[in-house]
Amino acid sequence: MLVLGLFVSGCSALRISSAEGDSQPVSVGIDDGSAEETSRESDAPAVPSRMTLVSVDLGQECPIKVELAMGGGWNDDLAYDSYQLYTRDNGAIITVNCYESDDETAHSIVATAQEQTFGESRSRVLDEQTGTVAGGEYWTVHGSLARQEVRAIDETDSVLFGAVAGISDNGRLYKVSVEMVTVASDQDTADLFAQMLPTVSFADQVLESPTLS
Repeated sequence: MLVLGLFVSGCSALRISSAEGDSQPVSVGIDDGSAEETSRESDAPAVPSRMTLVSVDLGQECPIKVELAMGGGWNDDLAYDSYQLYTRDNGAIITVNCYESDDETAHSIVATAQEQTFGESRSRVLDEQTGTVAGGEYWTVHGSLARQEVRAIDETDSVLFGAVAGISDNGRLYKVSVEMVTVASDQDTADLFAQMLPTVSFADQVLESPTLS
């Protein structure tokens, strides 16, 4: 079965869990916790060859626009408000998630993701970047997942390319994430994800990606 991993959600690798999505209390007047609200002024990266820019439909529960470049061959038959899953026959997955968070600040969303995404001793961050966007903070990461991780594909050593942010919109704080995972032996898909991660944008703001080599 597929791994359905959500950033820091604690979802089982072999099932969809709504543990994170079920706890979405309304939080009014939240300080986003960022030192300054600075939008990235760099131009959007070029869309890689044979890909198109996709705006992910996350329903009315998510006011944050999420875009990334994708090629053909992805199935998108599982979606509901705040969540979109893309799959391929080789087991690789892309999850996009957005929901109102009960964290107090954007910084705490990012800090929790950094602490929990690579929880097993054999998992490790290969490279990462952090920064600010208008209304919050973000983290982009490339790392390896030990087979025991809940996000690993079918209990197999895997690689993860991802972005997570805490962004405030109209006084409410949202956690937004894009997570791309494939088995470590699938170098072709890993190379594809390395091209896709720099195209991820939240609220029309492109995120700085880690070195993907």
